[in-house]
Amino acid sequence: MKKNNRFIISIFFIFVLLIFCNILLKQKDNNVLETFQNQNISNKQYVYPLGNIVGIKADTDGALVIGFEEDDIEYIGGLKIGDNIISIEGEKINNYKDISNVLNKLRLDEVEIIFERNDKFKKCKIKTKNENDRYKLGLWVRDKISGIGTLTCYNPVTNEFYAIGHGICDMDTEKLLNIKEGNIYNASNISIHKNNEKNIGQINAIIDYNNSIGKFFINSNNGIKGKFYNYNYKSNLPLIEIGKKNNVKTGSAYVLFQSKEGNVESYEIKIEKIIKEDNNMLIKVVDDKLIDYTGGIVKGMSGAPIIQNNKLIGSLTYVFKHNPKKGYGIFIDEMLKL
Repeated sequence: MKKNNRFIISIFFIFVLLIFCNILLKQKDNNVLETFQNQNISNKQYVYPLGNIVGIKADTDGALVIGFEEDDIEYIGGLKIGDNIISIEGEKINNYKDISNVLNKLRLDEVEIIFERNDKFKKCKIKTKNENDRYKLGLWVRDKISGIGTLTCYNPVTNEFYAIGHGICDMDTEKLLNIKEGNIYNASNISIHKNNEKNIGQINAIIDYNNSIGKFFINSNNGIKGKFYNYNYKSNLPLIEIGKKNNVKTGSAYVLFQSKEGNVESYEIKIEKIIKEDNNMLIKVVDDKLIDYTGGIVKGMSGAPIIQNNKLIGSLTYVFKHNPKKGYGIFIDEMLKL
């Protein structure tokens, strides 16, 4: 009987011990995110570096004026190329179709337009045109953009991604676009049209526009910021500490960029100059493997993360037209202000 009691007591203690260990393990798992957040509080921030190529598509908030049919002031009013049409006769304009719908509903010879220029709202009156009983304005507008860019990093605490390292601008006016809603998409079948003496190279890819992997609403001169839906953001890379601009040094560094096989690889670059007043750095590609792959920096590489001393310090932004092995990078702490 005593042996049976000892056996039962032993099983009971083992059971209690297992429960206690399980609680400790759960506490440890729950503390991972808490520890990460505490590290942010102690002036150390950690993110996942990326370097993946994505497709980008966005709708503008309003309709961007990109040209005029003629120089007649009656059909231009106070509008200039680069202005963003917000409303016509008080009716909200989201895209070029809205302009046509509003004009043909109102059927007026003259309309009042509210537009945005340099973050200020203005208004003017312009004449409409009637062609084949259809009303229109004597100007050209754009309301959508699409392209290819590179993801910089992902913050697991906020579920936010940062990308491209510069603003999305209209290709004709070079004005920063007011984005109503933007999406990013997976890119496959990556190929590079390499740099040559006459032209800057570019990334070519098949973009799956049917399945968005993330959405963004912020478009600034320092890049874009959004949230993921479903994406393997870790890219098999560990969390990395954010490096402050004061810690960036001239000399060796690395850029992360997706290979044609779909893997993110690191390539050596050289930081030649630090320009703190402009929040950027002058960089040069020195890795023969990357030069063989891309010829230097190509269109679409903007946003590729820059690593130095095991810290994320910035991303690629611009390439020199006449020397594609050189370009600029932006400090990561400027991007994270978005």
